[in-house]
Amino acid sequence: MYRCVTYNPFNESVFLRTWTENGDRIDTEIPFRPYLYIEKDGADDAISIFKTSLLKKTFKNSIERKKFTDNSANKRFFHNIGPEQQFLVDMFKDTNNDPDFSKFALKTFFIDIETEMTTGAFPVPEKARERINLITVYDSLTKTTHTWGLEQRFTPTLPDCVYHYCKDEEELLLQFVDFWRVDYPDIVSGWNTAGFDLPYIINRCKNLFGEDFIQQLSPVGRVHSRKIFTNDFGKEMTKWIINGISCIDYMEIYKTFSVGERESYSLNYISELELGEGKIAFNAASLGELASNDWKTFVEYNIQDVHLLVKLEDKLKYLQIVRLLAYKGCTNFEAALGKIAIVTGAVAIQAHKQGFIIPTFGINSDRESYEGGYVKEPVRGLQTAVVSFDVNSLYPNTIITLNISPETKIGKVVTGDFETSDEITIRLVNGKLHTTKVEGFKKFLVQEKMSISKAGVLYSQKSKGVIPNLIDEIYKERVSIQKQLHQLELAGAKDEQTSSKIIYFDTLQYTLKILLNSIYGTFANKHSSLMDIDNAMSITITGQNVAKAGSTIIDEYLKDKFGLSGKSATIYQDTDSVYVTIQPLLDKLSLSLLTDGEINEKVNEIVDALDKHVNQEILNWAKTDLYSIDPRFAFKREVIADVGVFLQKKRYILHVLNNKGIKVDKFKFVGVELVRSTTPKKVKKFIEKITKTALLSRNAKTTNEIYRNSYDEFTQLTPEDISLRTSINNLEKYAEGASLYKFKDATPSHVKGAIAYNILIKQLGLSDKLEAIQTGQKVKKLYCTKNKYGLDAISYVTTLPEEFHLKVDWDRMFEKLVSQPIERLYEAIGWTLPVIGKEIQTDLFDLLGQD
Repeated sequence: MYRCVTYNPFNESVFLRTWTENGDRIDTEIPFRPYLYIEKDGADDAISIFKTSLLKKTFKNSIERKKFTDNSANKRFFHNIGPEQQFLVDMFKDTNNDPDFSKFALKTFFIDIETEMTTGAFPVPEKARERINLITVYDSLTKTTHTWGLEQRFTPTLPDCVYHYCKDEEELLLQFVDFWRVDYPDIVSGWNTAGFDLPYIINRCKNLFGEDFIQQLSPVGRVHSRKIFTNDFGKEMTKWIINGISCIDYMEIYKTFSVGERESYSLNYISELELGEGKIAFNAASLGELASNDWKTFVEYNIQDVHLLVKLEDKLKYLQIVRLLAYKGCTNFEAALGKIAIVTGAVAIQAHKQGFIIPTFGINSDRESYEGGYVKEPVRGLQTAVVSFDVNSLYPNTIITLNISPETKIGKVVTGDFETSDEITIRLVNGKLHTTKVEGFKKFLVQEKMSISKAGVLYSQKSKGVIPNLIDEIYKERVSIQKQLHQLELAGAKDEQTSSKIIYFDTLQYTLKILLNSIYGTFANKHSSLMDIDNAMSITITGQNVAKAGSTIIDEYLKDKFGLSGKSATIYQDTDSVYVTIQPLLDKLSLSLLTDGEINEKVNEIVDALDKHVNQEILNWAKTDLYSIDPRFAFKREVIADVGVFLQKKRYILHVLNNKGIKVDKFKFVGVELVRSTTPKKVKKFIEKITKTALLSRNAKTTNEIYRNSYDEFTQLTPEDISLRTSINNLEKYAEGASLYKFKDATPSHVKGAIAYNILIKQLGLSDKLEAIQTGQKVKKLYCTKNKYGLDAISYVTTLPEEFHLKVDWDRMFEKLVSQPIERLYEAIGWTLPVIGKEIQTDLFDLLGQD
């Protein structure tokens, strides 16, 4: 087991942080030379997954190894992975899945800092000009909280909290670093620590004590930085690496593992959402003012931020999951936030179990495009008696069904097809072309146990591939976890411990699902050594055809069994889902979906029979169309809904009465404003009430009344309640030369609002209490009525400043937030949206009180 490993190319060793058998934390230095394998006839060092002979070549360090690969004429190398991962795979490949492998607890520091704000501007980590006046650290091993502060007047009221008074910032940082070094943490985490806390501490220490001082933060004496680009905005930022310690930003792992978008990713919002508990409220214009006037509350505010992180981890177990994923691929913990390193390591370990070595190609910069998942345009409007079927783990099961793996690929059909051609031409993996008769080739596929994907790629099925074997192992583990989760859910969350287990198992099974799908993603990622567009296309295009085949099977069954003809029962089809209406069948059989509020037992029997038939036939389809000898496709009935409305691709609403065989009464919202992070929370309640009324009543007059009443309630909210949430990008580009009355062409409305906000806080002398908006920041946007600045919208951070004297344009905000999404709903149903504030429109439907 390991806590971290660091490779040093200059002394040809790795620094391994681990435990003794008794659980004592130890650090040890082990000599290590990186290596790789090359193919050579007659060599006997190893065998590749292609069954070729391999020669092992060891190098003084990674620098020499890279020189060799750069200058080599070889097209492929084997096991040429990063030195740290190579060491971990070699050392732990036989034990990394052992339950005892993670039995000892890691030492995690949850950290948060506060700084002075004498200039009025928000402190910039890269410059770190303002003093750090407070640092709080929670140690997960000792369960203690330590705070270092520049004021003496604070006595902790919480247990296991220690306050260290420091006479100046230099003493504060020296004491903090001494504490850090006594027993270096394995992980340091916090909310936005990568973007603020860690770079600020490091740069502040550099400013005060010099470059050499910051090296003390690393157990191996190596702290350095590199430039990276953020995923969200393409903005360049500095990432600091502390060798020997995993720096994991909790905000980033929350974004990675949580399901669905959030309205905001501030710590206060997320902790309120997940814990029902937020930051400490204070009566001051800014934290700077709070520090000056109420030091006690200022310190408690800082401590609470750290304790919120501890509570989030206690509930969500995200750092535990990071550790689990890292062990799966024998990587350092930070690499678990990505996917390539984990999958590469996991595949290498699986290959080792089978006695083989995997290939590791160079980065392919010429990645070609390919078809992804298929999404069918829905039948728009209200639908009744809706049943959905999901294809279970579509992409992983496609890999197993076709036996897709680097070593099983035989070739690809380049001309002709099975349906319209007499002959086809195949390009084999060695580049040779072979033309043959279609009928003879079909027999050849059966004789030689080869599958053929819907992308025309051929795979050998004579032995199970390395990647299908790996997927099988992970899939079995996920199924086992899902069973435990299901048992807990059936029993109900009777106490906090059970609730915590439910959350943990649900997150864990979801994470394994991500890992399974990540294996597919490595075939399409140009940075992956396993990249192969043929394999990626085989998965996605075959996956498209699985859902299409399921839809055809359902229609044929309804026709053959019940004589139901006419248009298809399928009303919508996503990548791995099929939605059908059985209403025409119920009408023909004179059956009601519900009896006394329960789903009719005969309806359940019909749906169960349909489910069984689809699953039998999809396996037959895989055998006949794909020539699979191990078909794994399985449909599972998900929901039965009495009513639903489909707006467009990936946007629909269902009133679900049964989910996976369990009676429920809930709405499922997909892709609509109710599940979008940009829609304010309180506004969602209006949309939800109107939507539910429309579906449940199916009556325009009743729904119109709810819609009209919502306007009056809407105007009673605060500006902050109704502001749109959005992100600012490229602010500097648009702000250059801009003024309140003149903006660059094509400047987005929310960016104009942000520029105006920054100008106004300067003009009105508010810079000492309000932070300027920066690129990459989440803001709120509000439309305004006519004002002296000529602004139609303003963007702000948390609260609209009273000093701006701007008034809300309630009509425009209501139209944007409520009317537009409801109008799309009405259009899909076939209703006309009433006009708010005018005479009540009377149409035929209103007169008659009908739909």
